[in-house]
Amino acid sequence: MRHRIIRDKKDLEELLKARKEVTEVSVIVEEIIKDVRKRGDRALIEYSNKFDNTNFSAPEDFKVGKEEIEDSINIVGEDFISAINRAIENIREFYTRMPKPQNWFYIKEGKLSGQMIVPLESIGVYVPGGKAPYPSTVIMAVIPAQVAGVKRIVITTPKPVPEVLAVCKLLNIYEVYKLGGAHAIASLAYGTETIPKVDKIVGPGNRYVVSAKKYVFGDVGIEMIPGPSEIVILADNKAKPEFVAIDLLSQAEHDPLAMSILITDSQELADKVIENLEKMIKELSTYETAKESWESWGTVVLVDSIEEGIDIANLISPEHLELHIEDPWIYLEKIRNAGTIFLGSKTPEAIGDYIAGSSHILPTGSSAKFSSGLSILDFLKIINITQYNRITDDFELAKIIAEREEFSAHKMSLEIRKGE
Repeated sequence: MRHRIIRDKKDLEELLKARKEVTEVSVIVEEIIKDVRKRGDRALIEYSNKFDNTNFSAPEDFKVGKEEIEDSINIVGEDFISAINRAIENIREFYTRMPKPQNWFYIKEGKLSGQMIVPLESIGVYVPGGKAPYPSTVIMAVIPAQVAGVKRIVITTPKPVPEVLAVCKLLNIYEVYKLGGAHAIASLAYGTETIPKVDKIVGPGNRYVVSAKKYVFGDVGIEMIPGPSEIVILADNKAKPEFVAIDLLSQAEHDPLAMSILITDSQELADKVIENLEKMIKELSTYETAKESWESWGTVVLVDSIEEGIDIANLISPEHLELHIEDPWIYLEKIRNAGTIFLGSKTPEAIGDYIAGSSHILPTGSSAKFSSGLSILDFLKIINITQYNRITDDFELAKIIAEREEFSAHKMSLEIRKGE
């Protein structure tokens, strides 16, 4: 196997830039979205049969029947149901405990001001299904929306396997469509004869899904542009190399475009991690994907100190950041950019993917510099409220600003209320 060792920050920046460039598919996606907007259900049938290996003949084939969703509970087994129920419990508790913005108002000198908090009316959740089913994505997206108060929640997935449908049943979600890719995003964003549009689309996906979400933003809301998965592990010489190696592979197995990075100040640890990784990867059922990902985008970054390692982690701004260092709490406040941070060797990123509590829908591709993981805030709107009970000095001062901006109707709107 090939291994990449980086000692120069510029080399790392070039690698990050190259990865972003290979995910761009906007031209293809734009054509699909425009076609769905124009031809609606007919386009969905054609693209689904072409890309998702379906056999649709009519729009009625898109929707998963209620009976199929109900029956899925009897297929998946009690062990899976128990695991999902615990995940639901943990995630619901996490977001129920999250402080929710409240309505607030104040009155000062004849003016009432404040804000009103309103949940979105409808959302669409994209659940990937190309290479593997993702029932975990359903709970990670739906529960924060439910806690926020969203009433209509729609699921689209190219492969509505029993595990995905069972989670929908447990969460009381019955509007599920067998649609994937850019055409699924278009159907949610603009609606068709069969599928009513939604107000916001959330959820991860391949580069076509991500590009489609980026394209439709503005006509519909999106929570972020989540690209291929990534992990950064910051480790010192006391880290367990076998833990670090398997955690790197846990991201590499997602996708050939996934990125796994080890940052360490210990050459000895780096050597042991590579040694363990070479052994462990051969045991994976996802060997081919993990190997391609690691050889294409995986890397070991050698630094002179943990402090320098934190600077590098902030530069990368990873989706997942694991701290395999002594007393990680000492360094926590120095970390400015990460989707989720996992503290200590007993906290693998995989536990966060499934059951820990916070959503695994996280910013990728360095977007953690300016965005956060999915939460109830993504499903709430803040509406500002203003009421003047009398004409105050604000009106005269506002007129001055209106004059400077040369908006005469604004000025007259303020003047006409004199004496009221």
